[in-house]
Amino acid sequence: MIRALLVLLLLTAAPLAAQAQQDLAALQAAAEAGDPQAQYRLAEVYRRGEGVPQNFVRAAEWYAAAADQGLPAAMNALAGLYAGGLGVPNDPARAFDLVTTAAQSGEAEYLHNLAAVTEAGIGTPADPARAADLYAQAAALGWADSAVALALLYQDGRGVPQDIPRAVELYTAPANAGHPRAQNNLGLILSRGEGGVEQDYAAAAEWFRRAAETGLPEAIRNLGVMYENGFGVPLDEIEAQRLYRLAALAPGQSADAEGDATGLALLYDDRLLPPDAGRLEDYAAAASAGDPTAEFLLGYIRASAATSGADYLEAVRLFESAAAKGSAAAMANLGILMFEGRGALQDYVAGYMWLSLAATSGFPGAAATRDELARRMTPDQINAANAAAEQAWADRQRD
Repeated sequence: MIRALLVLLLLTAAPLAAQAQQDLAALQAAAEAGDPQAQYRLAEVYRRGEGVPQNFVRAAEWYAAAADQGLPAAMNALAGLYAGGLGVPNDPARAFDLVTTAAQSGEAEYLHNLAAVTEAGIGTPADPARAADLYAQAAALGWADSAVALALLYQDGRGVPQDIPRAVELYTAPANAGHPRAQNNLGLILSRGEGGVEQDYAAAAEWFRRAAETGLPEAIRNLGVMYENGFGVPLDEIEAQRLYRLAALAPGQSADAEGDATGLALLYDDRLLPPDAGRLEDYAAAASAGDPTAEFLLGYIRASAATSGADYLEAVRLFESAAAKGSAAAMANLGILMFEGRGALQDYVAGYMWLSLAATSGFPGAAATRDELARRMTPDQINAANAAAEQAWADRQRD
């Protein structure tokens, strides 16, 4: 049954892979013919690792080609690579020049990005007053992040006179639309009752709760403070401590019901039936015969129910075997375990590489997990991981 399922998956995946390669070839041809939109889209493919290994060097090359033809989106994206040192040397001044030129298009997103680098002093002296003006322009065009950033300047009195009621006014629409930072900052103002705004613990706790539900660590921590002190909510020190533990989780980590870290959540292949712990013997027999689907299923069960290092060691062994046979699900989970040092020496570069390879194969959740984990890595580590993934992908294509 497992073998039949594997064959079915391969048969359904093959036409999709072939179509993706045809689409990529057509996009490559259009980009090489000089179409700036195709150049930009091809750069996005390499930046995200869609059907090809993530490659910031090639992304930068195609962004640059489109930027040279005056495409603001390409200028903006290339600025991000220069600011982060991804695929290109870290060059804040070059990033500032690019985003300045992109913002001349008058598009809200690029005005906002110019405001952000101007406020932070990236490639230019910090100028919060100029940033406030740019945020106002983008906010007037409906860019919610700009309204929130401008509100924070009014709240702190940076670049503009301090004006708490004006900050509240700017925060309100984005907060009602679900913007977590606007919700959290509204909660702070209401909890303090500052700048002529009446203190309202109950309303503050509600805003913190709404922001906390999005996973914003600051809001989770602030909600914990409310429970610890009984501000606007019933006094509950146990709930407060649970929230503090949740707020302290590293990017991508999951937690149990008490808020304790349980490590990164594993990723399952939804094309398969849910794993059945009662069929361990069947899975083990098929895995021993070299079936990658069975190896993945058995590895997933071992890792999910791990109570000792031995369980993780076995999961890593099974995932490695399945990954070598092309199982994207195994690649993704091998990356997670290596990133956290469960069953293998902790290795951010190798973990990112395996997740990137899984994302290249189109495995759902791999790219999002990889990009979340990138927040823990240096640009040099990310560049090294992508180079390793590129080599592994090339080796696999030759096999």
